[in-house]
Amino acid sequence: MKIHHSPSPLVCSLCLAAAALLIFQLFYLGAKPEAAGLVHPPWDKLAHFAVYSTLTALLWIGTEGRMPLAVVAAVAAVGALDELHQSSLPGRIGDAWDFLADICAGVGTAFALLLLYGAGRPRRAG
Repeated sequence: MKIHHSPSPLVCSLCLAAAALLIFQLFYLGAKPEAAGLVHPPWDKLAHFAVYSTLTALLWIGTEGRMPLAVVAAVAAVGALDELHQSSLPGRIGDAWDFLADICAGVGTAFALLLLYGAGRPRRAG
């Protein structure tokens, strides 16, 4: 059963703002010394999956599901930039397995949302 209603413009805007805030926090808080070793393996992969699934869902809702490939590409780009950023920080490393968890989260969440909601439809006038 697919759900066939579009979120309101306010909900879309709030989701996009929350996605931007999440991305900011990834880079800002990720640069703090206490971020090193905050979540220990293998739980760090679960943390990556949860954060990037949330990011995917926020971007999906914010774009009304109209740009599924762009959402997945944006999540992948944020994941890549996050790992590059981490590799430049003392006590942190860029990890290909973390990036893979980010990609799996983006693709898996987008696929689930596509099955649940379908591709976004143009809004009706009026």
